[in-house]
Amino acid sequence: MKILIALALLAVLAGALLVESIATCQFIIPDRVKRASEGMNRLLLLIPALAVPVFAVLFLFVLKGRFYERLCHATLLLALWLYAARYCWFLLAYHKSFLSLSSVEIHLFFIIGLSAAAIDLTPLDRYVETVYPLLGPASILAGAGLLVVFYIAAFFTTCANKKNVSEPFNFPLWFNILGIVVSILVILAGAIYRLVW
Repeated sequence: MKILIALALLAVLAGALLVESIATCQFIIPDRVKRASEGMNRLLLLIPALAVPVFAVLFLFVLKGRFYERLCHATLLLALWLYAARYCWFLLAYHKSFLSLSSVEIHLFFIIGLSAAAIDLTPLDRYVETVYPLLGPASILAGAGLLVVFYIAAFFTTCANKKNVSEPFNFPLWFNILGIVVSILVILAGAIYRLVW
């Protein structure tokens, strides 16, 4: 029962981000915040491409033991921080377009809740005590699923912003996906290397 509740919460989180991304496609980013929001959007898309190789090096050469738990932990926390940052981006880019104060409050609720969950789960031992017994090895699939939904939502937002800005968005999405795939291959190669030797 606890597994279903945890998976339902993650599905609601992913669905809310996807709905938010699709719903804000019609809004235009105000000129006053356009430069800051474009920079933050690029940074949000670049973070996983930079984080995964760094974690791969850490897991393979620095941190010893509990490899799979660390990998699940890093994937889920990366997704939580990216979701919190994406909701901050929504507030920055579309704060004038929101229809009511309640929509701003909902965004603040998601930002504070996701940040608190990520901070609470940051120690590996706390993650292993709380989340890992619920989801087990499938927690890496939950984190990867959240990251996939994050990129689908980013794709919707990026496509919408191409229509609304004068200069095209020049940071290709396939570059991030390629970086993540290569990094996952590096992690798998390192895991196979550790198992064989």
